[in-house]
Amino acid sequence: MSDSPEAQWQAYHARKRAERLSEAEAVWRALAAVGVGNDTVLVVEFTHFGADRARAEALARQLSEHYTATLEAGNDGYWLVRGTTHPYGVSFDDAQHRDWVEFMCDLAQSHGCVFSTWAVTVHPRGPRIDSEAIEAP
Repeated sequence: MSDSPEAQWQAYHARKRAERLSEAEAVWRALAAVGVGNDTVLVVEFTHFGADRARAEALARQLSEHYTATLEAGNDGYWLVRGTTHPYGVSFDDAQHRDWVEFMCDLAQSHGCVFSTWAVTVHPRGPRIDSEAIEAP
């Protein structure tokens, strides 16, 4: 494998994407365990991060077409893009949830960012399942 920065980025993204998809399976199992079905209304919150402010801003702008999205300074020079469906709810099944996670991974990568975490709460104040609580493989 090449040690070029691009090759390193691609390998890192592939590893993080695999972790997120594994987490998606565990998140959906946890949602199903609390009775979430295809028609359950959910609120989704999520975080992406990136080292380049302009690229993170561009990601936030694109996400704001369908979500409430904000940009904030994070630790160690990183930028955080936080988004939510709140106050609106969404409904999806297991496959749609996985597709959404894949989309978020790929969208983040297209902006030089990484899809980090997400949480799903049964609307309006039901159980909350947080991907951050899932152990990566």
